[in-house]
Amino acid sequence: MKKRDKEDEEGLLMRKTYTAGGSSAVLIGDHDSDSEEFPPTSSSHHHHHATSPDPTFSPWPHVFNLANCIIGVSVLAMPYVFQQCGILLAAIMIALCAVLTKLTCHFLAQAAFNTRTLSYESLAMATLGPSGRRFVELCLLVFLVSSIVAFIVVIGDIGPHLVAEFLELEAPTQRLRILVMIVVVVFIILPLSFIDDLKKFSVISSLACLFYLFFAVRMMLESLPTIYAGEWSIHVVWWRPQGFLTCLPIVCMAMCCQTQLFPVISCIKDATTDRVDYVVSNSINICAAMYAAVGVFGYVAFYSHELHGDVLVQFPPTIVTQSLKLAFLLSIAVSIPLMMFPARTALFCLILRDKDSIHHTVDLEKFTFHLLTAVILIFNTVLAILTPNVEFILGLTGAFIGSLVSTILPSTIYIANQSSETQNRARKVGGASTSTAKMCLIIGLFILIASTCAILMAEKKTSVVEKPKAKDDVASGELRNEELKSLESLEEKVLDANLNISAKLDDISELAAKGNDTEAVKMLVEMKEQQKIQQELIEKQEKIVAQLNRKTESLANQTLEDPTAPISPAIPAVPEKSAEFKNPPPTSKPSVNTET
Repeated sequence: MKKRDKEDEEGLLMRKTYTAGGSSAVLIGDHDSDSEEFPPTSSSHHHHHATSPDPTFSPWPHVFNLANCIIGVSVLAMPYVFQQCGILLAAIMIALCAVLTKLTCHFLAQAAFNTRTLSYESLAMATLGPSGRRFVELCLLVFLVSSIVAFIVVIGDIGPHLVAEFLELEAPTQRLRILVMIVVVVFIILPLSFIDDLKKFSVISSLACLFYLFFAVRMMLESLPTIYAGEWSIHVVWWRPQGFLTCLPIVCMAMCCQTQLFPVISCIKDATTDRVDYVVSNSINICAAMYAAVGVFGYVAFYSHELHGDVLVQFPPTIVTQSLKLAFLLSIAVSIPLMMFPARTALFCLILRDKDSIHHTVDLEKFTFHLLTAVILIFNTVLAILTPNVEFILGLTGAFIGSLVSTILPSTIYIANQSSETQNRARKVGGASTSTAKMCLIIGLFILIASTCAILMAEKKTSVVEKPKAKDDVASGELRNEELKSLESLEEKVLDANLNISAKLDDISELAAKGNDTEAVKMLVEMKEQQKIQQELIEKQEKIVAQLNRKTESLANQTLEDPTAPISPAIPAVPEKSAEFKNPPPTSKPSVNTET
């Protein structure tokens, strides 16, 4: 038993950090269902989520452990999800995925108690047979691999931006992205992955969790000026069904904790279904609240930008935000070695394990340990380089493997277990009904088929450019574009002011004709104010045009000195319209003297 406890302890420690948007697989060994010790089954299986089942039971350590496992890099994709789906639809999606996760965790816990098994694989063995176990092992391995790929892709998103800022490049290039990925994998992730003592990672795990909380607070602070300005409420999208299918798997994967459920059950003293349900329910509520907060505040803060799956790219390059990005990059880099433990075991069990072996744990030789580590990391790095962005890999993983591991398999296992229990009548089975499991199975199949197709058909965008450009070279071009845009907006404002003045002149004429002089004088004062504003706008226009002309002349001089320099397009002269607007056009019936 001592050995078993030690394994469980290490198993839970292992899973504290490695989650890609929430989830990763638990695969520490291959447990045989007949030879396992399991906490006593609960005699009463009433399904309560809201209240603590037992006053003597303290669920909070387990709640925070599980919440720790759930939150991962998917938190970066939440503002993207809210922009794609709209605030209301995204919030509903988070709530629905939370309910779905609670139900499927209940199915797994219930079936595990009924079959007296201690791992996902042995539960599959007990309910679906040897082929079921092989299928579950394969799914967990693919799930882990894609989770590691998601982490490396995030490194490829954050790292090049840090380096580009340091080298004063306009935007990171594809070559720089690949170089950063390889350097981080070879010099940070690979040496850490060769460590075989899990306890060395425990401090890192707790620091990473603290960091996610700091990130959520930073996102709230970022959005405060925008919320105070108030314009965001007009511009944000509240309901956008077009993004539903591509974002649903990202949210489902962000909530996924089915694979972490077994080490949590093994740590709960006198575990019952009610206790497990209570722990799961509270963990998911905490994570859902954090995801919703980051999603809403992140979207509001950057509503005017086109968001990608990694919101950190949007932060302005200040010392604080660069430090935040570096901390995130390092927390992700040290999380990957934690995922390597179950990934190695999964690969070993699937390919190298003796078919008849029923050992509880897998002890890898040094050579096998290092070989499997190198193979997995090389394969994952190549996949990450070929993956365009993090929302693509999170969505595809969630839609394809995530729906299998977190929804389809738990529902299938529960239905199979319920039917065998009904036939055997071995003991009373409580909990959720089979019809609920069948409904979850249908939802899982829908996510698998519809979302996978939607993600594969969606346009793949990336945050890097093909060729490097120095900041100074593009700064002038960007500045010119900004100035031309502001010139256009000023043009529109001057036109609006002119129309207002014309309308006011008409109103004044009508009021004077009716003999309402008081109102006419008020209207006249308003018109004078409007004329002042118009005059200021025209002056601003003239200043911008003068600046643009000066820049064009200096660029033209540079071109004469250096014929290879790019020739800039000519800047239009001061718009003729502006000059006309200085005096309001005469109306057909001016009956009031508009002079002071």
